[in-house]
Amino acid sequence: MNLRGASAAVAMLSWCTLLGADEEQVRWMKLDEARAKSAVTGKPVLVICLTDLVADGPATKGIDRSFTTDVILSFRDEFYFVKCTDLATVRAVKATSKCEFITYDPDGEEIQRCVTKSTAEIAAAMKKTLAAYRSRPITWVTEPPAPAERSPEGKKLTVVLFRDESEDVASLVSALEDRAVSKLHCRCTFVSIPYRKGSPEAATWKVLGTPTLFLLDAEKEFGPKSVVERTGEKKNARELRALLRRALAAVEKSHR
Repeated sequence: MNLRGASAAVAMLSWCTLLGADEEQVRWMKLDEARAKSAVTGKPVLVICLTDLVADGPATKGIDRSFTTDVILSFRDEFYFVKCTDLATVRAVKATSKCEFITYDPDGEEIQRCVTKSTAEIAAAMKKTLAAYRSRPITWVTEPPAPAERSPEGKKLTVVLFRDESEDVASLVSALEDRAVSKLHCRCTFVSIPYRKGSPEAATWKVLGTPTLFLLDAEKEFGPKSVVERTGEKKNARELRALLRRALAAVEKSHR
């Protein structure tokens, strides 16, 4: 191998080594980028405040190195990581302490906030976030619910699914149970109706196949006249989250 070839080989080896090292590290990004990615994927955002712009809190020395340890790197695919080191980010996350640990869901709503002073405390906070922000099974009922009483904390939507044993239905149910959607479960009642072609139920609701999903105003009588949204298309968790939020907003607006 000539000198030029040897140099190229060394350069390629160095580049591959650096690439491998990068892949094994936490990837830091700006808050806006992290939030945009979270909205698409459903992965939570983790912010750690490492700046003297905030007067209170423990020293930040050593906390930065926590994110190179094996215990933290084991979570590197679970979050989008943001260092809060500038005034704009401090204000955006309302940081009040050095070493403040803050996590957000895809809607930008806070999951957890605490002060972490060690690698072990950061790892514990990450575990707590993932335990709180998780997929949850849905309890389906088969009987039409009575109109819900008006209440800020009450049920706002009745979610009706015409279903069978198909993979498309299973996929939609899985998306409804996804962690990006599950926090909306408390505002919904879920009704399951078996789909049979030509059945009275299918005729009443004008259902031609599965899965067909209806979102009803829970304060109205159960039936097609209470429908706020309807879809017969395949939906992922992000799309279902948007659909539920749109229907909830419509219901709340109609009762003002």
